Parts: sequence; structure tokens; C-alpha cells
Amino acid sequence: MHIRTIQHAVPTKKVTNDDILETFRRESAGRLPTAEIDKLEKQVRETLFTAGTQVRYKLNDGEKAIDFVLAAGRQAIAQAGITPKDVDFLIYTGVGRGWLEPAMANVVQSELKMPNATCFDILDACASWLRAMQVARSLIQGGTYKCGMIVNCESSLVRSFWCSEIKDANDLKHRVAQFTIGEAATATIVTDENPDDDFYFNFKNFGEHYKLCMIPLDNLADFLPTDPDPRYAATQFFSLSRELVVTTVKKIAEVYNADRHFRDRDYDIAFGHEASQKASEVLVKHLDIPKGVYYSVHPRYGNCVSASVPLGMSLASQEGRLNRGDKVLIVVGSAGVSVGLATFTY
Repeated sequence: MHIRTIQHAVPTKKVTNDDILETFRRESAGRLPTAEIDKLEKQVRETLFTAGTQVRYKLNDGEKAIDFVLAAGRQAIAQAGITPKDVDFLIYTGVGRGWLEPAMANVVQSELKMPNATCFDILDACASWLRAMQVARSLIQGGTYKCGMIVNCESSLVRSFWCSEIKDANDLKHRVAQFTIGEAATATIVTDENPDDDFYFNFKNFGEHYKLCMIPLDNLADFLPTDPDPRYAATQFFSLSRELVVTTVKKIAEVYNADRHFRDRDYDIAFGHEASQKASEVLVKHLDIPKGVYYSVHPRYGNCVSASVPLGMSLASQEGRLNRGDKVLIVVGSAGVSVGLATFTY
């Protein structure tokens, strides 16, 4: 499999930490005493500082999520020098979506006018894009398909899953991660040009930690073996962030160090899902990756969920940091807990 191009598009509303704090105060006014608002605002500010979140982008007035995934798709088609009819399969991957069925990929296939592309979705939280890459490689190696596109649209997340009524410090604990979320759409085009590629993937799951991060639905109780956590709220983002990060970093390090295919190599550049810059710094230290090798996007774009890695690769390519022939490492940890690792020559 050959990565022909990766392109991205982001909404136009630039949101700083001061903007987040102003929104938090406005949403809390009239519901909480001023002293409590001051206390909670301080905690949010400290969390954003520790996480390294500075800027994120969100949908502006008049913007729609679909606009950005289509923009990224059209840019990718143009950059790859192909036509929509050349695409044999289309995978929509990630958390951002407008419905549960049919596959979100259908609307993208229709709007990009890809009549020959079979299409489907893959959902594995922040690991979704890397999962889709592994599936795409299998499809191409099978010989049936020659050209595929992987898209995600981690946009409209704030509108869809934001909790605007934080009650107290305990409530903030499992909601605070929402303030780090940024939005982005990406499109990756892969082809069969390199049948002797050196892609290597390793995924491990630790399902006993599935309750640490979740966006529940109304019927959650029907799918849990025990009573739901009373802190869950339908369609609202829930995350025990500190425990999730500590657990995920530990599991990534275990998987990485147990696999000689990863630990015994040198890399030109490395990318990861960045729930926070701090988490990435800790992970890089655990994996003994040279500081200059890791490419970070979190301070500039926040936590872009499954778009974090392809966004980073698109930016690094545009900036001349990612070049053909580079040895690439990708490290992803996500809710589940899912751990995904990959290495390849770009």
C-alpha cells in the first residue's frame, strides 16, 4: 500500500483558552454562585495549562461539518492526481457523525461523486483512523481494490456532545476533557502502487477499561452488565481523564516495548493521538523517542480525536517535516482501551 496524499480542512472559528473560560462563565451564570464559578474556572484554566492546550478550531456561524470533510476529500483527489471514479473504496472513520445508520460514508461517496467506490464506516474512538488504515491495506493486498480513500470528520463535536451545565467540582472532573477538544476533517488516499510495502500494525485492547471514556446513548443500561454510572448522561462526553491517560500510556509502553518491530528501530518522525501535549511528552519519554522526532499538533489544534494523526501528517508534509522515504512511527491510545501502533516508510 502506498499513501498517495493526506489532506485536511478545519473550521474557521479560532477558540483560545480565554474564549473557553468566557463561555464557561456565561453558561454557569445564574446557576452557580460566583464563588463556585471562580473556583471551577480556576480548575479549568489549570487543566488546560497542564494539558498544553492553547488553540482549537470549531464550527463558525453558517458552517457545517460536511463542508470540511468534502473540502478535504476534494483537496486529496486533486493532490493525488486522480478522479473520483478512480476510487474503489471509501471508509468513513471516527466519532463525528450525524446518524447511526446508514454508514456516514454514503453521503461522502454521493457528494464526491464516486460511483465505483464501495463504502462503509469504522468506529474505534481515537484509534479509528489507524484501524481504517490497516483495513485499507488488507483490501488492497487482497487484489480486488486498487485505490481507496479514508475520511474522517471530527467536527460538530462540541455542538453534539458538550455538557453546558457543570454542577460542581466532582461533575467537572469527568467533563473537563471536553474543553480540550478541537475539530478537523482529513482525507487520505491510498493505492496499490507499492505491493512490497513495509507497513506493520499492532493493535491490542484492554476492554476492562471501557467505562473510563464514553459517549452514552439513551439505551445505555440495556447494554451494560451492571447499572450505569450515575454520572453518565445521554450523548454527553464522559471521561475520567487522568485515569484514562495513566492507563493508556502504561499499556502503550507495554505493547511497544514487547514488540521488537517497534522498539529496535530508529524513526525520522513520529505521530500520535494527542489527548494532551503533556500526555504525549510522558509517552515519548516512556518510549525513548528523541524529542525532535515527535511531531505535535495539540497546542495548535487541541484534541482532534481520530483526526489527530492524519492532521499531523498533513501539516508535517506541508511544512517539509514529513518527506518521502521517511521512517514513520504512529502511536495511538484511545477509549476502550485500544492501543494501536504502526510503522512504515512514507
